[in-house]
Formats: sequence, C-alpha cells, structure tokens
Amino acid sequence: MSQVQSWSDISDTSISEVAVRQQHRPSENFKFYSNTYEANQSITIKASHGFRLYVLTGSCALNVNGQVVELEAEQFIQLKDGSYVCDTGSEGVSIVKVFNAAKSTAAKK
Repeated sequence: MSQVQSWSDISDTSISEVAVRQQHRPSENFKFYSNTYEANQSITIKASHGFRLYVLTGSCALNVNGQVVELEAEQFIQLKDGSYVCDTGSEGVSIVKVFNAAKSTAAKK
C-alpha cells in the first residue's frame, strides 16, 4: 500500500492548486482535477489508472484495499487505479487529483 507523504517533503512553498501544478511539469503531460466536498460526506473516487491525491485543506479517510488511510491538509498519497471511498472530515476537504496523461495515453495504445 502507498504511504502518506507530507507536502513539506517535496516543496518549500505552501500547498495550493498552483503549487501542485508546478510539481508536475510539463503541464500538458498531466491532468488535474480539483474538488471540494462538504463535511461528513462519503464520496467514491474512481480512476481507470494510477493517480496522486493531494489534500489542500481539511481532512479525509480513504478506504484503500480494506484499510483506512487518514489524510490531512498538506499530505498526499499515490494510488493505483480502482475505486476508493473517501469520508470527509468535520471541516470538509479540498483535494487535487493528478493523473499522468502520458502514461494513460501509452496504456491505451
């Protein structure tokens, strides 16, 4: 299972959607999806290929292969393709999902 990592391990700047985009260059090789969810919701995140999920604000609990992984603001995790249940925290959560477009295009060929 992928490990939760801290934003401060890869960047000296504050986490934001712009800062996340700057970590993934050239930008045309990546697809970015930003979402904000209200508090205490259960959301299903589905992906047909691997992706990285960044938590900008708030917190959530992801069900990854039957184990609950807690993510807080300024943390991220690399996930494989699949379906993940995401339970938002008491303050809701703002996330950015990043997909490597070059890898997904190569997989389709």
